[in-house]
Amino acid sequence: MKFISNYKMSFLFFISGILCLIAYNIKGSSIDENGFLVESFGFIPIFWLFELMASLTFAFTFIKLKKNQRK
Repeated sequence: MKFISNYKMSFLFFISGILCLIAYNIKGSSIDENGFLVESFGFIPIFWLFELMASLTFAFTFIKLKKNQRK
């Protein structure tokens, strides 16, 4: 439980990214009557943004905790 409390922002960003990926897959894509592809493309870059933010906050928190343990 201490792991999640230390890395709660990373965990929140990671879960948010996974939810965006799930929403994209659930929504799906289709072709309208004019032959255009209709999909919710916006979930893909948001997914990658959340995963990048999760990685950065995880690394920052990890380094910060390691520095505090050495003191």
